[in-house]
Amino acid sequence: MAPLKVLIVGGGVAGPALAHWLSRIGANITLIERFPRMRATGQQVDLRGQGVPMMHRMGIEAAVRAKTVKEKGTQLIDTAGRCRAFFAAAEGGTGKQSFTSEYEIMRGDLVGILNALTEGRANVRHLFDTTIDSFTQDEESDPDGKVHVSFRDGSKEDYDLVVGADGTGSKTRRVMLGPDAPDPRHRMGGYIGYYSIPSKPHDSDRGTFCHLPGPFHRAIGTRKDCPELTRVYMLMNAKGAPAAIIDAAYKSGNLTELKKAWADLYQCDYWECDRFVDALRHAPEADDFYCTPYEEVRLPEGSWSKGRVVLVGDAAHSGTADGYGCTWGLVGPYLLAGEIAARLHGKEALSPTEAVMRGAKKYEEIFRPIATASQGGNKWFDMLSTPSSRLGIWSLHAVARLAARLRLDQMAGLGEEQAKWELPTYPELEEAQS
Repeated sequence: MAPLKVLIVGGGVAGPALAHWLSRIGANITLIERFPRMRATGQQVDLRGQGVPMMHRMGIEAAVRAKTVKEKGTQLIDTAGRCRAFFAAAEGGTGKQSFTSEYEIMRGDLVGILNALTEGRANVRHLFDTTIDSFTQDEESDPDGKVHVSFRDGSKEDYDLVVGADGTGSKTRRVMLGPDAPDPRHRMGGYIGYYSIPSKPHDSDRGTFCHLPGPFHRAIGTRKDCPELTRVYMLMNAKGAPAAIIDAAYKSGNLTELKKAWADLYQCDYWECDRFVDALRHAPEADDFYCTPYEEVRLPEGSWSKGRVVLVGDAAHSGTADGYGCTWGLVGPYLLAGEIAARLHGKEALSPTEAVMRGAKKYEEIFRPIATASQGGNKWFDMLSTPSSRLGIWSLHAVARLAARLRLDQMAGLGEEQAKWELPTYPELEEAQS
């Protein structure tokens, strides 16, 4: 049987993770990224829950630990900059997690580690500045069927499997679902923005967040991963005019307009907002500004795949800033590769088409309940965590102090079903790796 021929669209977290596992079973893989080079940018992310054993299975723990951000913990401060609640990072090796994970890492560093897993492998090609234009596929009943892909540069190629790992706004998903399918992205209200500024000696090595009183929900925070830069986070949930301002700037795609809209809405005398806003307007370091709406990808059951085209990571089940994006971005590809491998090289020994289609359906069956368990959010928690009145902010700080004293942060995060779930083991992948 000829090796499985695979196209993976997206070079972030899920794409390179899938390339790693499929390359272990001899698949010939083309991994494409629409940017001219690997995107070694982005803010602080983490691995937690099942992401930790997944990291062990991939053999990247040492590489991750070498790049971890040494954040002491997370604190809430008042508008004068005084600490009102502090959640210390969990001690290394305990297996516990706080709001600051044991495995905090910059997104670009994690992407570099994952891409390095397959660099130099003869059966994996990394192509940049490359995007799909369209694709069609043969009937599912055809045992020798292919996906026929047309690329932006006019070239064409056939594959046994095409995987969309291209994020919340996935073009692969749009083509797969068809022009009449509804957009599966659901707005949750609000935006989050990130950017860098020159650091100052007093900038804290804690993740620091300040809720700002005013006519709508605003919070601003900092994190520090290197001596020369401080990363600023802006979180807002607004309706009416403020929301319309951000929406219009976001849709324009104009960085200058977008930065001005955020700066205008955060201009105030609280904490160090003047410094942060001035840097957003004028500092060249802030040109890495990125913002995204809070949204979830909610696909109907059974639609993570269609024939030989499959979605992984945020393209299948995104939940903006839910704390588990990178973890699920490692776990999902492992499950997909394992289910396909079990049907290609296990007792069933199916044809590539059958192995891909059946494996994709089983991957969704196993992983959907876990990856989507937190979708919809908790409106009472959201209301408490994003206060805009002085009384609401004072109440939040009081509750947070008690939670910090009782170390309730170490019980936050995964729901009961997610926390109890254990990663499956696929002998076909493990044997191939050894």
